[in-house]
Amino acid sequence: MEEEQKLKLQAELLEAKLFLQAVIDGIRDEIIVIDMAYRIKGANEASVKRLGKPKHEIIGKYCYWVLHNMDKPCDMLNHYCPMQDTLKTSEPCGVLYTHFVGRKVKCDRVIACPALEDLGLVPQLVVMEGDIAKSKKNSGGLFDTQILTPQGKLAAAVAHELNNPLAVILGFTDLLMDKMDSDSQSHEILKAIERQAHNCKRIVECLSIFTRYPETTEYSTDVNANLERMISVIENILDAKKITLDKNLAKDLPKAKGNMGDLRQVFMNLTTNAIAAMNRGGHLTVSTRLTSGNRLEIIFKDTGYGIKREYRNRIFDPFFTTRKGREGAGMGLSVSYDLVSKYGGDITFETVAEEEDRERKGTTFTVSLPVAPLESEQI
Repeated sequence: MEEEQKLKLQAELLEAKLFLQAVIDGIRDEIIVIDMAYRIKGANEASVKRLGKPKHEIIGKYCYWVLHNMDKPCDMLNHYCPMQDTLKTSEPCGVLYTHFVGRKVKCDRVIACPALEDLGLVPQLVVMEGDIAKSKKNSGGLFDTQILTPQGKLAAAVAHELNNPLAVILGFTDLLMDKMDSDSQSHEILKAIERQAHNCKRIVECLSIFTRYPETTEYSTDVNANLERMISVIENILDAKKITLDKNLAKDLPKAKGNMGDLRQVFMNLTTNAIAAMNRGGHLTVSTRLTSGNRLEIIFKDTGYGIKREYRNRIFDPFFTTRKGREGAGMGLSVSYDLVSKYGGDITFETVAEEEDRERKGTTFTVSLPVAPLESEQI
């Protein structure tokens, strides 16, 4: 009876893995599996097509060389890599990279998820290129949201179809292991089944990030250090755009409540918006302070063209953008607001449009975050 149950569990797990592989290969966004040594262990069909190389020339190579044509890991060159957060926390971590290609803005989303294999932790990197930008409507600056619908339905279907049977597999595996000698071969087989089932669950979580943000363990983050690292990445862009920068970072700040990757994404989104608003040059001021209400405030003040009155009640709406003729998903502020809100924070803004007052024009965004509890884990 126990042997029949083991065979049934193995068959169900194999069926689930084959189904998941078919789903992953059917996704048009890039999915790449990378081990802790930065070597690519697997890639879906979209990745192979985009890279323009046979799969055997991709597998086993370093991700930073294949993907970015660099000879060192991204973090060693002061580029943020979500793999580092995933390795520290064993939790999915995502970031939206917004960068300039010529005079256009390009948005790439990178998501790292952990997956357990026999040899340890292998982060799953899901790279989403700027496909949704291609569906931009020329009128009104809005995007065709229907392009996202298949991915949303796909992620929901995968989660529904796989999470329930995987929970059953894990439950029965645990039950059978309790009845067996821990030194037996059968126990080792069941342990392998358990590891692979957990692997599948983590991949499902990774796919689910396409349509929702995962529940995040509360962390504390050094806001000033996070800002310093972000600024080091954008300094060349500021110089190229003739934008000067002032940093007024308060000393001895307590840590903020929030995940480092999430908050860095928020800071980068707000900074990118400020840069885009100063296409003729300008001045950016980044400040931090502790309020009397024991909250941290991170302030981004630009001298750009400001936000027109008719747009002010819409800027946090998903897919809303005023950047006609440019790439951009119109998701930066919406995503940022959601990320800050889940930690009990808020984003507010003050703005003076260029047509209202040319001398005082500009926008100030203020991110307000609660101070992290002392017992909170650091990042």
